[in-house]
Amino acid sequence: MQPAGAGDILFEQSIAQDFVDEGFKVIWPVETVYASLSKHFPNIAMVDKSLISIDYESMEDHEVNGARIIPMRFTDRIMKLPYVDCMKSKYMYLEKDWTKWKENCKIVRDAEAEKRLYYEVLKLKDGENYNFISEQFMTGGKLVNQIKVENGMKNVYMTFVPGYTLIDWLMVMERATTIHAISSSWLYLFELYQMKAHQHDQIHLYVRRPVEHNHDNYKYLLSKTGYVLMPMELRILNKRIRT
Repeated sequence: MQPAGAGDILFEQSIAQDFVDEGFKVIWPVETVYASLSKHFPNIAMVDKSLISIDYESMEDHEVNGARIIPMRFTDRIMKLPYVDCMKSKYMYLEKDWTKWKENCKIVRDAEAEKRLYYEVLKLKDGENYNFISEQFMTGGKLVNQIKVENGMKNVYMTFVPGYTLIDWLMVMERATTIHAISSSWLYLFELYQMKAHQHDQIHLYVRRPVEHNHDNYKYLLSKTGYVLMPMELRILNKRIRT
């Protein structure tokens, strides 16, 4: 029971896959905006939560019609842990090692969708230098922090494009010369996949203002090099990047 938060959904996939490997069937109700992610996780039943009638505000680990309802969205509160340990708590609640969250995360990419988005929708070319910029965060991108990048390269902004999922943006992210993103669901994809921007310390992560005031809630999840944690007050980057 974790219907909202694309980052939470990605982070918990190893938990879902562990249950599948143990022989269980996993049903994952999600907010309507995330229902299209189902194509990337064929081993589980990811469905619009409106189709599953359960109490989404319940903090009880209980059974309904023979199915165990695991309240993943509330694990930090259930365990009485500070919010900074919110992500860790999802694994700790089930007595699992949170540092291994990537090991059994199985995502099926849609190569054709990624190519269409890259070449046909965004009109990008092979070898082209550009900045990938993501300013939206919270479920459905309901909050936005402006990021202005002026370094002489094309700016490619992440937007919600009908027919494409956030995972379909992977090719765009992987090939970007620089990445500038609010620290949201993207950071889990940066950890799962190798970005060109990792190589030159060009993944800039920005604080989710005013929801957060620093990077403490997620910086411990970053195991790769190449990240630049941007100061909260810095909103404009105008240094020219040598390409």
